[in-house]
Amino acid sequence: MPRQDFDAGDAGLSDTIQDLIVSSVRLSAGLTLYGIERIQRMVEAAAGEPGLPGAATELNSALGVLANLLESNLDETKREALRSVARVSAKAVEKAFDALSPAAVLDAANRLTGRRDTARPAAPATPALAVDMLSGPADT
Repeated sequence: MPRQDFDAGDAGLSDTIQDLIVSSVRLSAGLTLYGIERIQRMVEAAAGEPGLPGAATELNSALGVLANLLESNLDETKREALRSVARVSAKAVEKAFDALSPAAVLDAANRLTGRRDTARPAAPATPALAVDMLSGPADT
């Protein structure tokens, strides 16, 4: 069976597809390198603490702009799918952060060791009076 070239029918189709592949690789590499650079800045800022929230906000803003640009170029069905993924991701991240909160970790450790929750002290028990123990419960 004869092999069909990309150029069969359109003289520039092969060049266009090659350019498309190169552009896709360039975009992917650029996003990866940008993310790595921003994470490095956040780690460097974490060493000095005060700059960490600013670095995280800056990265979030840049990623939001990129995501919005990509979303604006999708058809409505894919746009709704992207929004759905974003909602599910937000819930998953929120649950993960809740599960890893200091109170949740302490609670889990206490359950594993059989200890009561030291973060929330139990209400003090009312001591029983000898007269109550001898006479039984009060009639009301």
